[in-house]
Amino acid sequence: MIILRWILTYVAAIVGGSIAMMALHTLSGMLVPEAAMDQLPQGDINAMKLHIEQLPFSAKASVLLSHWLGTASGAAIAAALAPVSETWLLKPSRILVTLPGWIMGVWFLIGGIANAAMIPMPTWMVAADLVGYIPMAFVASHLVMQLRA
Repeated sequence: MIILRWILTYVAAIVGGSIAMMALHTLSGMLVPEAAMDQLPQGDINAMKLHIEQLPFSAKASVLLSHWLGTASGAAIAAALAPVSETWLLKPSRILVTLPGWIMGVWFLIGGIANAAMIPMPTWMVAADLVGYIPMAFVASHLVMQLRA
């Protein structure tokens, strides 16, 4: 039964984090119209690259925030739902206590790597994007686990 609870925890975290990320992308497209997903040219990699290069910094930052906050949402959901004991929550190792969030950080990092391979973003943007997943997952899961303890 505990294995099923762990599986359902990660399914909920992946779905919830992905929904949060897409909702944030949609919101950023409303706040910064140039960042709207439907503005991105499809099918022509050179047109896509040129479009992304011409985006204002605010549009690029909104994309990064969408990815990081979506990851944080998934990590928070995993930390909140993880079927861990009181003993687990009181362990001195913050890395072990926040493990459910770390796993989600790695999951979304893999998705970010795939995204970077498909969408020609500037090098600085790819680096910033990929560096943000794990720390955001750790912070979110740490905060939730602190509340649970």
